[in-house]
Amino acid sequence: MKDIYEVIRQKEADLERIERELEALRLSLKLLEDNTRPAVAAASISTPAAPAPAYNPTPARQSTGQPTAAPAAWASAKQFP
Repeated sequence: MKDIYEVIRQKEADLERIERELEALRLSLKLLEDNTRPAVAAASISTPAAPAPAYNPTPARQSTGQPTAAPAAWASAKQFP
């Protein structure tokens, strides 16, 4: 059985950690917002250009009619002995 005071101390420590993480995320959000505002203003001033092609993370494959095996999720992960 756990000591109730130890559980409370652990929960308080978790709460403090989460509050620090939230503050870091709020700061990051402010920085990201500041970076996007000038770019939007500059883009609206410049002449419109052709839209960028959509990003496709998977290359197009030729269909052979045969089902292909999906790569393992961790196949590219570095393996340690």
